Amino acid sequence: MLMIVAPALAPVLALPAAAQTAPPLADGVRQMVEAAARSGNQARIDAVVATARETNPQAKAEIDHIVATIAAERSAMEEARLREANLFDNWSGSGRLGGALSTGNSRTKSLSAGLDIERKGLMWRHRLNALLDLVDSDGGTDQERMLAGYQIDYQYSETAYFWARIEYERNQQAGIDRRFAESAGIGWRVIAPSPVTLDLEAGPAVRQTRYPGFSENRVAGRGAVRFRWDLSDRATFTNDSALFWDKAGTFTNRAALTSKLIGSLSAQLSYSIAWEQDPPNNRKNLDTTSRASLVYDF
Repeated sequence: MLMIVAPALAPVLALPAAAQTAPPLADGVRQMVEAAARSGNQARIDAVVATARETNPQAKAEIDHIVATIAAERSAMEEARLREANLFDNWSGSGRLGGALSTGNSRTKSLSAGLDIERKGLMWRHRLNALLDLVDSDGGTDQERMLAGYQIDYQYSETAYFWARIEYERNQQAGIDRRFAESAGIGWRVIAPSPVTLDLEAGPAVRQTRYPGFSENRVAGRGAVRFRWDLSDRATFTNDSALFWDKAGTFTNRAALTSKLIGSLSAQLSYSIAWEQDPPNNRKNLDTTSRASLVYDF
């Protein structure tokens, strides 16, 4: 009789011989391990498995087999779901609204709004982010800061991907009337999986900047670091940095702590810095912004 088995399930076809001869695992422990494995939360899985293995040393092989089997099933189901998805499926994201306090070229208070959207496919990933600050400066002058970016990634291995990105920036406080940047390169997922992930990106870029009274077009390099740490089921810390290097480099960093309040609603505290190596009209190199926001996940 010929039997064909999905590759994802191949590692868990048969229970190891040691597990077959060991005393059976108690139903309560088995249910606990299965529930953790099906949750997909790696921190929870690690904690439950460690406890189950410690209290049931005779059933270590069986416990590992349960976790591996469920992980393979989840992986096969996820792959099938992604293959069958159309362009409008698998989008998720969050919107945020709050206030900001900035220091640097001026001390300002502002209303802040942001949007982050992502679509994960089998090989492709789309990311769209936007940030708008409506500023009330010390001198009573209304200004605005706007940042927007779109990035597409092509995953060609478990840890490596190609990426391409376009960005738009408007920052009147820093003397930037308008700035476009286009870049592409290679990315590496250095640390995975959850609860900690770390991505590194590098590649060439071009930037077109219009300052008050003049414009500049430059070829540059771009590097980025994306860090995420799921501290618990309810709290997440992120830190994203980007560097454009040419004869007048730019560095930005945003650190954020997000904590769930109720349902899809969360509270977020963030701190951002923006550094310009050669700002126009004798402006300061460094601007900082502190934000407190409410975040809605969808």
